[in-house]
Amino acid sequence: MRRALRMPGPGGRRGAGAPRFAWPTTLQQSEVTARGLARGPGVVALRPLVRGDEAAWRALRLGEDDRLRRWEATLPPEAGEEPEAFKDFVRAQHARARRGEVMPFVIEVDGDFAGQLTVAPIHWGALRTGSVGYWIAGRWEGRGVMTLALAMVLDHLLGDGVGLHRVEVNVRPDNARSVAVCRRVGLVEEGVRRGLMHIDGRWSDHLTFAVIQEDVRGGPGFVRRLGSS
Repeated sequence: MRRALRMPGPGGRRGAGAPRFAWPTTLQQSEVTARGLARGPGVVALRPLVRGDEAAWRALRLGEDDRLRRWEATLPPEAGEEPEAFKDFVRAQHARARRGEVMPFVIEVDGDFAGQLTVAPIHWGALRTGSVGYWIAGRWEGRGVMTLALAMVLDHLLGDGVGLHRVEVNVRPDNARSVAVCRRVGLVEEGVRRGLMHIDGRWSDHLTFAVIQEDVRGGPGFVRRLGSS
């Protein structure tokens, strides 16, 4: 009897109902300022985005549109798509999270909505990789909060709870603050990816920063390294 040859595709297969990682989940760091992880906050948390966040999201994201719009992903006209309503978007994101495809987090600073961090897409099988995107309220820019949030999620993604092999962050070369975040947290700059994403109405080149498990295996985690820097 001949056996079918199984080729390792990028997605891979799992048994029905077997979760890729625990969701919903919350990541938290306390005594942040006292430990030298950021300047000002007591507690920084990453917790799941929920439908009840709509009012806080609108107040912050739309209130700071002039600052954030130039870095915002947009739908190209040729796609023929429309943005989803907030509640529909949250519902779809949580369904995808339960399938192990994304992680939609809110950044909370001392209990207040302060921004978003999303891991998407997440690929399994032969890739085991994820991409991280984020934005933060203007009042917390330059105070280490975004760097800490990124360090927290990197420890989570590369650790036993999720077990990705590679995580990357793609940023516009002219986004100096985001480039600085990636460098401060210790990601490796890999080069420019041309026309990677539609941003603020046009296709934009991005710098790719990444880490693989071999880079950090046996060493201190990202959050711990921030505290000792």
